[in-house]
Amino acid sequence: MTESILSILAHGAWNGGTLVDNSYYENKGLTFKNNIPVNSQTIEERIGVRTRVAAPEDTRIGVLALKNLLDTRMIKPSQIRFLIGATNIGEDKYDPGPQVRFPWELIKKENPDVVAIDLYAGCPGYNVAVELLFMLSITGVLRKDDLSVVVGSENIHRARAFRETDTASIIFGDDAVATAFVTHGSDKAAGDYSVSDRGEYPLGADPVDAMAEAILETTGDDRIDGLIIDNQLGKIQCRVPAVAARVQHRMVELMYPEAVEKGVFTRFKDALRFYDEHVGSFAFDIMTMTDNADIVEMIAKAYVCSGKYKTIVSVHAGATGRLQVAAHRGEGFTFTPPVSGIVDTATSTHGCFGRFIQADRDESDGDVYGEMDGKGVFLYATRGAANHLQKLLEPNGMTIRDIELLIEHQANFAMIPLTLEQLLADGAKDIKAEVADFIANRAVTNIHVRGNCSVVCMQRLPYDLQRGALKPDSIQGVPINRSLEALRQARVILNDSVGAGMTRSSFLQKL
Repeated sequence: MTESILSILAHGAWNGGTLVDNSYYENKGLTFKNNIPVNSQTIEERIGVRTRVAAPEDTRIGVLALKNLLDTRMIKPSQIRFLIGATNIGEDKYDPGPQVRFPWELIKKENPDVVAIDLYAGCPGYNVAVELLFMLSITGVLRKDDLSVVVGSENIHRARAFRETDTASIIFGDDAVATAFVTHGSDKAAGDYSVSDRGEYPLGADPVDAMAEAILETTGDDRIDGLIIDNQLGKIQCRVPAVAARVQHRMVELMYPEAVEKGVFTRFKDALRFYDEHVGSFAFDIMTMTDNADIVEMIAKAYVCSGKYKTIVSVHAGATGRLQVAAHRGEGFTFTPPVSGIVDTATSTHGCFGRFIQADRDESDGDVYGEMDGKGVFLYATRGAANHLQKLLEPNGMTIRDIELLIEHQANFAMIPLTLEQLLADGAKDIKAEVADFIANRAVTNIHVRGNCSVVCMQRLPYDLQRGALKPDSIQGVPINRSLEALRQARVILNDSVGAGMTRSSFLQKL
């Protein structure tokens, strides 16, 4: 058993911006569902947000977060092997990407060989990036003492992600945090790796159909564990949700036409159950700064050689109108969790719900805006937690009650107690009291002061906990942040996030 494979080394952050309180949204004619007027009270009652931070329009906050990390002098630019920009809208919805190229400018002179990629997996993008680095470290692609950095950056206000009349715009705040990881070693297990010939196909008029059909031609009816697409298509509509999530669902439709005929994917419970029973895979996009499939294939190989996954499909969706598809398979590889650091991860995607959060063009003005099905997102976030986290915790001999610190996605405060009710239902004597105690004493919360910061909240919460920026408070009558000193000393930590795709990704730390 390996002592440690990957751990978090340091954080840097952008800590500027303008605090915007709820009064900004009053008297604008906005209403919630059922014509409930938008005001300070109703925003806090429905979402839990009191303030959020807005970034200046002329500032690349992801660059400033990385600069702040470098200024800590805990890492040098020359030490960074992987630089990942975890984002959704990012800082400019018209930018064809990858947006990681802006922080990359800070280090490229000292480190011209760094691998720099964007990663698109919805709000769980940071957690998925951690899993990716874990796979690379397990398999020795990242070696002892190699450093990697994830720059989470979302400038929702600068990008004008939502229409001014859309109440979704109320939820979000801007933020950027850069997190450095150090690889301690690998756990190379014996096994047989194989990869299909790299097939080339035309992208066609419908990229999603073209990719789904090309993958099925490559894999046949074989069930896959994951799909990673190097998405060079550029448009924000092709990133939110990740193209991979849409391709995943199109493959499911082609493989299970009888389920389509029965309307399974039009009913939430049936669709969720079908995916859990028959699909059980993840799907996310990266965007490299290369014109070939080398990087996405290297990542896919690491996933299967880690022992956690048997079949991964890699796709390079080129701007030249061509696809490159390969199926990566592993047999005989085994995964043994390390003793400390990042010890295990889990990611799952339900592409049948991809429409719940998407970017789409408005025919009235020709611009592109975020579209969100609030009810659908709420259902997925709360109902999908138990099955997903059981698959992560049970093999490690744990339940949610063994977690000393929960870092949960800050999408809407009301989601957090309902999610915990699902997780704590087994064996609970007084579920409401146990949930309230868990939130108060074993979780950290900041949605009331920063809003939903999308990808970045997973990084901001531990950063703010360690530097003493979180304060005890109450949201919607529920006490929060009541045991901060004990939480700073927590040894067993669960990071859990859910978002566009729909994708849920979690990782477990032991310190």
